[in-house]
Amino acid sequence: MKNFLKFVCVFGGILLLSAFLAPILYDFFETFHHYKFERIFNRLVMIGAIAAAVFFVRIKKESLVKFGLIWGSSSFRLLILGFLTGIGMLGIVATIEVLSGRAAFSVQDMNWAQWTGKIAAALGTGLLIGVMEEFFFRGFVFRSLQGLFKNKILLAVLVATVFYSSVHFVGMKKIFVGSDPNFIDGLRLIGAPFVSLAAWPKFWPQAVGLFFFGLALNGAVCRSGSLYPAIGLHAGCVFFIRLDDLFMEFQGGKSLFWGSKILYDGVAGWFILILAGLFLWFILKPAAANRP
Repeated sequence: MKNFLKFVCVFGGILLLSAFLAPILYDFFETFHHYKFERIFNRLVMIGAIAAAVFFVRIKKESLVKFGLIWGSSSFRLLILGFLTGIGMLGIVATIEVLSGRAAFSVQDMNWAQWTGKIAAALGTGLLIGVMEEFFFRGFVFRSLQGLFKNKILLAVLVATVFYSSVHFVGMKKIFVGSDPNFIDGLRLIGAPFVSLAAWPKFWPQAVGLFFFGLALNGAVCRSGSLYPAIGLHAGCVFFIRLDDLFMEFQGGKSLFWGSKILYDGVAGWFILILAGLFLWFILKPAAANRP
């Protein structure tokens, strides 16, 4: 709990420092190449947050064990199980949409080198996002909340999952930044996430889908005692979504039942997410059996 509160305070300092440095770097880069002020601010926050997380975690074996990231004899199996579950889960949703006429199976005309490049890029992106987000949300945040709530697992899962779901929408609402940004514009960017969350009627279906997805990810971590099934599940979903435009052509508009092409913002997608979470819970061995 002490380290978590320290991290919160440090993150607040990172936001203020980023608001101070962003105008300076904007003016510097303006001489050589134009970068958007918001992009510079976001990159400063990201670099600062990663540096702070590494500092607080202090990558040691004890930390990796606590967060479920230590590599053991069952880790590869858990990773592949999660990965295939993610692909299978979204594959089922996509198949239902094709059979219902909401989408059509249409493979793009590309050579083997182009296909290889697309697949490799999607796999790399999926694994990178899976490792980074699961380490942060299901590792650092969830385990810190678990300690904060004195091992009340359900409460820690719910709070971590709501945080995971909502944080994806903090950048939806854009604010106007002029051609000569300053420290005040940086402070306005800090407050922009709260303005974005006030627009929840526009994105609540996606938020519900991410909530169910977060429950499936957290359930896999709690059940197995390892981050690897969650990393695999997350990577498999990102991998599929990055590639589905290459073999599917989505037709028709968005609806509450079917959602949109992202597949998790409708009732059908929510149902499959719930089934995937239950599937992983029942197929995974309890945590003690997965210890290295």
